[in-house]
Amino acid sequence: MPTNMLQTYTVIGMKEEVDDKIYRVSPEETPFVSMIGRRSVDSVTPEWLRESLRTPAANAKVEGLDATYAAQTQPERLSNKCQIISDTLSVTGTADRVAKYGRDKETARLKAKKMVELKKDIEWASLDNGAFVAGDASTARQMRGLYGWVATNNELGVAGSPAAPVIATNTAPVAGTLRALTEAVFKSLILKVYNSGGKAEVFMVKPTHKQIVSAFTGNVTRFNDVSSKAVRLQTSFSVYGHDFGETKIVPNRVMGQGTTVTNAGLANTGYLIDPEQIELGVLRPFQSQQLAKVGDAENHLILTECTLIVKEEKALGAYRDITATGA
Repeated sequence: MPTNMLQTYTVIGMKEEVDDKIYRVSPEETPFVSMIGRRSVDSVTPEWLRESLRTPAANAKVEGLDATYAAQTQPERLSNKCQIISDTLSVTGTADRVAKYGRDKETARLKAKKMVELKKDIEWASLDNGAFVAGDASTARQMRGLYGWVATNNELGVAGSPAAPVIATNTAPVAGTLRALTEAVFKSLILKVYNSGGKAEVFMVKPTHKQIVSAFTGNVTRFNDVSSKAVRLQTSFSVYGHDFGETKIVPNRVMGQGTTVTNAGLANTGYLIDPEQIELGVLRPFQSQQLAKVGDAENHLILTECTLIVKEEKALGAYRDITATGA
C-alpha cells in the first residue's frame, strides 16, 4: 500500500448521506371509529330515544268485542357526554426555518402526526370507557365507551363477581375472573344478539384474540387455490359463518395496546358490532388553533370534541373477561 494515500477516514468536509424522508411503521388504523357513522351534535350532552316491541303473544278476539286499552310505554331517553381530546405543540422560529431532512417545517409535520395520534385516542376512549363523567370546573368530561354501553347481550366470566353495565344509573361494568376465548361461548353470544334483533356483523378483538378465533372449527377450509400451480396454506379466516349469517372478524391494534384489567374494555373484551347502530357524535371536528405567541415560538392546540352515540345497544354484544392471550 502506498504511503500518504488519502482515504475516506481522513477526508475533511465529506458530505453526509441522509435519506430525505421520515419513515414510520407505528400502527395508525382505527377500525372501530372508521366503520361507524358520523353525526354533528350541538351540545355537550347529546340525547336520543329508543323503544322496543312487546313480546309476541296469542291474539284472537271475538266479533263485536268492546275495546280495552293496554298501558302504553314511552320511549327511553339516552345520552352521553362529549369528551375533549387534544394535544399541543410549541416550535421555535429557528426550528421551523433551518433546513432539515425529511420535512420542510416542524410545525406542519407535528400537526399531521398529532392528528393521527388523537384519532387513536378517540378509538381508545370510544371502546374502553365504562361510564361517562359529567365533568365540572376541575374535572374533564368523559364519554361512555362501548365497554359501558353493552348491557343486554353479554358473556361474563364464570367466576369472581362480574356484572354488566347499568345504563340508567351510569354504572360501569365489573370485571370477573378471566377465562379463555372459546367457540362455544362465542356462538352463545351470537345467539343472544340474534334473539335481541341484532345482526352480529362484526366481531372486533385485539390481534392475539383474532388468532384464537382463527383456530375455531368453523374454519374448515384451510387450502385455497391461488393459481393453477400454487396452493396456499390458509391458517386464518376473516368471516365466520354461523346459523344466523356471517360475522366479519376484525383485529384492532389499539385494543392490543390496552393493559389487562386496567383497560378491560380493550384488552379483555371482544365486541359483536352492528355499525349501523353506532355513530360518532362530533361537537367540534379536528382543528388546529394558534395560541398566543410567547417569545420566539409558535404555539398550537390540536383538538376535537366528540362522543359515542349508541342508538340501540340490544343490537350489540360483548364477550367479556377474556384472558390476555385468549387461551
